[in-house]
Amino acid sequence: MPNHRRRRLEAILDRLAVRGTAQARELADEFEVSVMTVHRDLDELERRGAVRKFHGGATVVRTRSHEISAAIRRRLAVEEKQALSRFTAPRIQPNQTIMMDDSTTVEPIASLLSGLEELRVITNSLTVINKLAGEPGVIITALGGQYDPSHESFLGVGTVEAIRALRADSLFISTTSVDADGIYHQEESVVALKLEMLRSARHRVLLVDSTKFADASLHRVCGWDMIDELIVTDRAPTDTLARIAPHNLTITTVPLP
Repeated sequence: MPNHRRRRLEAILDRLAVRGTAQARELADEFEVSVMTVHRDLDELERRGAVRKFHGGATVVRTRSHEISAAIRRRLAVEEKQALSRFTAPRIQPNQTIMMDDSTTVEPIASLLSGLEELRVITNSLTVINKLAGEPGVIITALGGQYDPSHESFLGVGTVEAIRALRADSLFISTTSVDADGIYHQEESVVALKLEMLRSARHRVLLVDSTKFADASLHRVCGWDMIDELIVTDRAPTDTLARIAPHNLTITTVPLP
């Protein structure tokens, strides 16, 4: 793929991450290309699972039953996700076995794990696998299954079965929404996978940025009894944290600059 088109596709994703929805005509005028060229670009992004096309344009808006793609989620709440990862990564020590889900909140931790010896990382995230593949001290256990281009990870029955055969010292996980009663996700197949991860770890750490407190999702993953530690930033709503606090878990608040 030519570099100019690759840059345009990335720019379109940036615009959609901010706007949620865009008309093909608007994008054509903005990038000074034809409407047909934009439609071909949107077709390519839809093929990757990054956008959903409609007549005349495309959308990445999250709904109660549809999670937006990893390509878009990676562009949201970036400052908070980086802060959560910088706080969490130093706590991971050599000779541990950790599990990381495919969330874009947990994903940045992988870039901060260099220099650790005999660290085993279990994950279904292709992005995490690629980031850690060059680290000589990291042993990667890739959870197989069917590759989902929208999530950039492996999902399905095969992945769940693989998790059941493993045990991790710590799990680092995120999800699309939380409230005082528990954590939630839009997609039933992802719920099954996250629940199995939670069952397979001795210490379960949930990382969420402040936007996760505002959205609603269709499926309940679990209650707070299955979470050992909640790590949030100081933008998280204090009233909801106060209602979560009586549960038997640690709440850690990471200050933002």
